[in-house]
Order: sequence, then C-alpha cells, then structure tokens
Amino acid sequence: MKILTKYLLKSLIWPLFYCLLGFSLLFIINDLFDNFSDFLGSDIRPSEILYYYVLLLPPALVLILPACLLLAMLYSLSQLTRHSEITAMRAGGVSIYRIIMPFIGVGLLATLVCFLINEKIAPNAGYRAEQFRNYQTGGRLDETFFAENIALKDGGNDWYVQRMDTRDQSLYNVRLVQPLADGSGEIKYEAEKALWLDGTWWFMNATVQRYDEHGDLAGAPEMIMQKEMYTLTETPQTFMSEVKEPRYLSSREMKRYLESKKMISDSSRSRLLVDLHARLATPLVCFIVTLIGVPVGAHTGRRGAFAGIMIAMSLFFVFYALQLLSQYIAKQELMPAFLGGWLPVILFVVITPFMIYRMR
Repeated sequence: MKILTKYLLKSLIWPLFYCLLGFSLLFIINDLFDNFSDFLGSDIRPSEILYYYVLLLPPALVLILPACLLLAMLYSLSQLTRHSEITAMRAGGVSIYRIIMPFIGVGLLATLVCFLINEKIAPNAGYRAEQFRNYQTGGRLDETFFAENIALKDGGNDWYVQRMDTRDQSLYNVRLVQPLADGSGEIKYEAEKALWLDGTWWFMNATVQRYDEHGDLAGAPEMIMQKEMYTLTETPQTFMSEVKEPRYLSSREMKRYLESKKMISDSSRSRLLVDLHARLATPLVCFIVTLIGVPVGAHTGRRGAFAGIMIAMSLFFVFYALQLLSQYIAKQELMPAFLGGWLPVILFVVITPFMIYRMR
C-alpha cells in the first residue's frame, strides 16, 4: 500500500471510529433511559443488560454506519482541503480520482460490512433482543420463547410441530410425512422430540410407519429411540422463518417465506416485496453517502465546515425522504415493488458521479 493511500485512509478511519463509538453510546444511553424503569423493576443483572445491548447494537449499526461515514468523510476531506493538502497533491501530479479512491474503497467496504450485518447478524439479534425485553418486562416464559402449532410444507416434506423452543430450536411432538424418492409411497415419522446436532436432525423416541403409493399401510410401525434424519434439508432457521415476524427475517428468508406462502393477499405480498427490496438496498446507503461526501467534503474547507455539513446532511435526508416516499407509494401498489426499494439508490447513483466529475 502506497504512503499516500495509507495517509488518506488514516485521515478517515480515526474520525469514523470516533463517530461510531459516539453514536453507539448515544443510542445505548437513549434506549437505557427508555427501559431503565422496566429493568429496575425486574431485578435484572448488569451482565444481562450488557447481553441485551450486544444483541441490540447490530440492527442499530446498520442505521448508524452511513451517518458516521458521512460525517467522518466530511471532517477528513475538509481538513485536507483547509491545510491545502489536496492542492499540493494535485500540484504534484496526483489526479483527483487517485485521491478519492481510498474514500470510495472505504465506502465499498462499509457497504459489504453493512450487507453482512443486515443479512447474517441483525435479523436474529433483533429478534433475540425483542424476546429478552419482553420476558424481562413481565412476559411469560412459554409465550416469549416457545412457538406453538407450526405447519410447514417444504420440498415435498410435510411437517407439523406442536411446540418449538426458539432458544435452542428443539422441536416437540413432531410429525413428518416424507415422500419416497422413487414415488412408491411415503414414510410418516412421529417423534417426541427433534434435536439439531452437528448439522442434522435427530428424532427421539420416534415411530416410523411406511405407506404404499395408494396410501395403505406397508408393514408394521417401527419404534426407534434415536434416528438421524440426514436426508432432510430443513434447518432450524427454516422453522424460525415461520415463527418470526417478517421484519426479523433476512432477505433470503423473506424470499423463501414469500415463495412458500401462496395464500397471502396481494396487498400483503406487495408490502413484503417492498420490504425485501428495501432490505437489499439498505447497505448501499454507505456507498451513496460516500459519493455525496467526497465532492461536498472537498469544498468544505473553502466554504466553511458548517456549509459543507449542511449541504451533505440535506442531501442525506433527501435520500431518506425519497426512500420512505417510494416505499409508501409501492406499498400502495402505485409503483412496482422493485422501484419502491431501489428508486432512491438508482437516482443518487446517477446524480452523484456528476458531482465528483465537477471536482476536476
């Protein structure tokens, strides 16, 4: 890595770190004030409060990161401009595109990090945090952590689960009807409990009954204390997708949910499709604020910090206003669901390169 790139990255990374730390603390303090009386009344331990905020922070980070990245970029570029460092770089033969590439790279990296958090960590963490808060504020154990009467049809397998413990994803009183691969009949399993161990379902105290292609019994039932169901493709997350509200689903889970729910109304499907596209588009906000921050921040040193911050924040809020408006219109089925989630991103990706080009 060249010295110039290291210097530019250092000028951005430290302000970004301090912004993330400050905004995260503000978020935690604000939420703590809202829930402090509930926590105090439930005799919750400090370690449990810490656990709650560890769960709550990833979903918040998806919203905090773009604002922090924008502020850090404005500060970094304004300092470089104020001390005439960008002018010196240009005078030394360094192109403006070479100067802004480290900032664009950080924006792309932040987009990737935001996508991974939004897809892999935030949905489940938000769901766990909601469960924890409900239980600590007076919720019953069975209502908070257990799901009842789960019916699932997936890939030909027909499941019915009377009870599921969402903490360890164990299933109780399970019935599974599995068609045979050659089409010669099906097998019905009934188990007292199903455990997910080492990537495979294990049925405990299971009864296995075979049926022929006409639905008639094919032999006597077989009693098995433990049976490894290595052919099943369903995972605990498959059942959690049936249990959780759509807002706690990843985009992949939401897509699968829409494919499996054929009977939901068109209006509900439209709203969920908009949410799906919005979830996919959300990480790109980090890249959008990078494209906003580079041209505005480069002129902030000459115009004054306040003017630059106001311009950038105004564009930032215009983006979010367009995002909310397009989602609302799409949920009213007045525009395609795809545009409801992606329209602001498309507009700003088209507009902001012209702002960068004018920096020349």
